[in-house]
Amino acid sequence: MRIDAKMMAKLSLIFFGLLFLVCLWLGREQKKKEPPAGEKILVQDVRILLDALGTEVILEEETGSYLTYAQYIQIYEKLDGQALGISDYAGQYASEHAFLKKDWYEAYKVLLAHLDKESSIWETTVFVLKINPETKEAYTESGAMQGAYQYCSAAFEENAFEEMRVYVKGDKLLTIVEVLPEEHYLGNVWVMEVTDDMLSCFYHQTTFQVQAPQEHLKNLEREQIADLTFQDGGIKAVKARGEKIHGKLLRVTQDEIEIEGQGVYQMAEDMEIYKLYGSMETLRRRDLKIGYADTDFVVDKDRICACLVSREEQADIIRVLLKNTAANSNYHEAVDIRVDGEHVRIEADDMKVGERRIYQSENLTDKVLVDMAGSDRENNAYRGAIECYRLKEGIALINELSLEEYLYAVVPSEMPASYPPEALKAQAVCARTYGYRYILHAGLPQLGAHVDDTTAYQVYHNIAENVATTTAVKETDGILLLYQGEPAQNYYYSTSCGAGTDAGVWKGAAETDTSYMYAGRVSGEKTDVTGEELCQEEIFRGFISKAHEEDLEKDEPWYRWTYTVENLREDTIYSRLKERYQAAPESVLTKKEGDYYVSEPIEAFGEIRELTVAKRGTGGVAEELFIKTDQSTIKVISEYNIRYVLCDGLSSVVRQDNSSTVPGTLLPSGFFVLDVGKKGDNVVGYTLTGGGYGHGVGMSQNGAKALGKQNVSYEQILALFYPGCTLADAAIENGQ
Repeated sequence: MRIDAKMMAKLSLIFFGLLFLVCLWLGREQKKKEPPAGEKILVQDVRILLDALGTEVILEEETGSYLTYAQYIQIYEKLDGQALGISDYAGQYASEHAFLKKDWYEAYKVLLAHLDKESSIWETTVFVLKINPETKEAYTESGAMQGAYQYCSAAFEENAFEEMRVYVKGDKLLTIVEVLPEEHYLGNVWVMEVTDDMLSCFYHQTTFQVQAPQEHLKNLEREQIADLTFQDGGIKAVKARGEKIHGKLLRVTQDEIEIEGQGVYQMAEDMEIYKLYGSMETLRRRDLKIGYADTDFVVDKDRICACLVSREEQADIIRVLLKNTAANSNYHEAVDIRVDGEHVRIEADDMKVGERRIYQSENLTDKVLVDMAGSDRENNAYRGAIECYRLKEGIALINELSLEEYLYAVVPSEMPASYPPEALKAQAVCARTYGYRYILHAGLPQLGAHVDDTTAYQVYHNIAENVATTTAVKETDGILLLYQGEPAQNYYYSTSCGAGTDAGVWKGAAETDTSYMYAGRVSGEKTDVTGEELCQEEIFRGFISKAHEEDLEKDEPWYRWTYTVENLREDTIYSRLKERYQAAPESVLTKKEGDYYVSEPIEAFGEIRELTVAKRGTGGVAEELFIKTDQSTIKVISEYNIRYVLCDGLSSVVRQDNSSTVPGTLLPSGFFVLDVGKKGDNVVGYTLTGGGYGHGVGMSQNGAKALGKQNVSYEQILALFYPGCTLADAAIENGQ
């Protein structure tokens, strides 16, 4: 059969068309098999992240193997990725292709949104200073995590001195999302040693070593402050800071440091504080010791960029702010001073702002007489030095003296000198420990004082020195009460009701663990009811409504008392609620629909429908008070606020010896039961049946008195009220 030219042309076109389609299909197949370019994700890291989510996906893994697309689809199907809205990346991968890191983390974000209901896994940025493969710890410096943290992914071991985005769960670093290319700056690093091209450094509680090019180390010496800039896992730049000044630290504010003989300096925003003796530490501003010269200050451009605490001085000098009690102020307009036969009157207008004048007798045993306008202090003769410091508000008056001499005027002001010697010794140890804590961490650093002379700290110079109390101080010379090697927060109060409570009454106000303080029955023998059982209303009502022979303070006037408000004044309670809301808004709450409470301004009300103690703490102390009005229901939290709100300033407290007094702003204690008088639906009055005087935390002073009368030693008294503590000499604590 002959094929003409036209037929031949048609067949040729068909052939070449089919050939083109085959080639096109083969080309597409070839293209499809090319793996996508980019960083791959390890199976190990995927398993870490899935385990953190609590999934039951099981992936086969070879060491160092990458996640394949087939494994990704396995995860996708197991977790119902289509329903969750996760991309299946169809057409982008062959089943055997390694899966890209960026695609995995896009999918993981969706998984987190749906499966991590408690938001326990989160992303942050960290800079890794050091890796310890043996303990699997990464020492991080930036972001929300600073310090040593366990890591899960082996990738962390390859990325020291890198800034990176990571996933975190709890206190564990899970995986590295991305290593960032940006520079990372560490300001004011303590360089301990420079050897060849290696720097040994300390920063944020971490010792680390890093290599640095020689050209960056030309002006750098050992034991010096320097700024380090990192990039790509190494040092990019080093700047040494060399100028130092030294002197007694007089004052620390939010922005300034004043150094005796040097002047006032601004603090750099990234100022660091290093303790260089003993075990090296990074300190906080509150750790700088006011009144001491134990620190070198590194200065750059007239700013202090680092503080080097280079030695441990004995903490035996205390600086006490003498308040203007007449005006309830820290400042005086004028003061009269007599010393060594000379008299000088100092008025604020006579001094320049920032000026200091110091007055002290040439004789060690003579005192400085200080007259302050409106002062009700019993004694105006002060040991040590009196410093007048002029601020724009007026004169700050500071008494600097030894800690032991300070106690001569504290102990009689805090405990009657007529108390048994062992009770006075226990008080002396408590007062010394209290003062010592504030020498280490000044309470008024902005004024250059450790404490003031009022009940805000310890009462000082309210009562004249007494031979009995001075003897107690001398016979316990230097003895401190310690908890886990640190000065204890040893609270004390006047009188218990037969039970004490714990620091929980202040709802988080205590800065450190105070579980070492006794909370329970304050009695001379074993009792049938415990401090925890007294949390129950009926048990506490039975307890507080009578005296108990075994209680140490059963004969004290404040052991039991009653307080009756015959005519309740709603406007007084409303006013006091507003005052406490302004002072502590988190402790005065208003009920909303749905049975929850919020902190919001108190609405005016006309009538009170109910008054109820709704919750008690250890020992039975009132912790929550409900006030139901014709407008709202209000919850008052903490014993102090409750004592304030229920005190009308007019009614009398009648003690168990039938003596009475009118408390001005605060009820004697929070250990009471509440009974209301009603007229119709409204509360028209109430009676409190209570006991004790003070907050009830720590040592009962009258409990110590009773024990002292029984010839119990001060060591045993302190062991009862602070059972988790030990006694030690302050000189030993200071390495003397």
